Amino acid sequence: MKNLMLTGLFCLITCISLSQFNHVFSYDTTRKYFPSSHGSKKWKPIVGFDAFRSFYSGKPVKFNGIRFGAEYRGVHRFGFGFYGLKRDLVFNDIVVDYPLATDTSLVKYSLNYAAFFYERVFYKHKKWEVSLPFYLGGGGLDGYVEGSDGIYYKFLATSFSLMNAGFGLKYYLFKWLAPRIGIGYRFTFNTEKSLRKSFNGAYYSFGVSVIISELYKSIFKNQPNQKQTQPLNK
Repeated sequence: MKNLMLTGLFCLITCISLSQFNHVFSYDTTRKYFPSSHGSKKWKPIVGFDAFRSFYSGKPVKFNGIRFGAEYRGVHRFGFGFYGLKRDLVFNDIVVDYPLATDTSLVKYSLNYAAFFYERVFYKHKKWEVSLPFYLGGGGLDGYVEGSDGIYYKFLATSFSLMNAGFGLKYYLFKWLAPRIGIGYRFTFNTEKSLRKSFNGAYYSFGVSVIISELYKSIFKNQPNQKQTQPLNK
């Protein structure tokens, strides 16, 4: 309950802060900090490929995923992302109370989640930008324990909610392609204490964004107009 209240408070403060910045600077489209717009097109579809990395008990925790959304005025981005562990987490030092488990049984976890994201550009330059990404979503965790017969048996199936917040740095190689890196903190709540302990913590991220409309223009902008290239019939 405490984590849920803190999450709600954080979301409220974030939304109020962003709205205040937009209200105060709503007529300035040239400033670099919290610009109100950038570019001529108001809405642009975007696709992003993400990777989040953190550690638990010395083991790397690797999430990969993809997100779909839209960019508004060049500085607001909304959408949904879908993520999962790159590979199952395997432990040899966790004791599970299961009939077929032994003292040397391996335990592995699989996890996936979906999240709504909002990203606000904080600082904008010609080729690069700093942004404030925020994710809120939920997913499921399955746990498997190795039995004495060598077969893995499911002993756990639970759900969770999570929130990510951090900073991102993006560089535009082209108008349609922008690699990015970031850092942040992941909170999990509405779940068991062991899961919160495993996945709460700082992370770093990297990925790439593709602006679909700009990619389309880069491919077809040099295509000749067929109507203009057809010879006139005499």
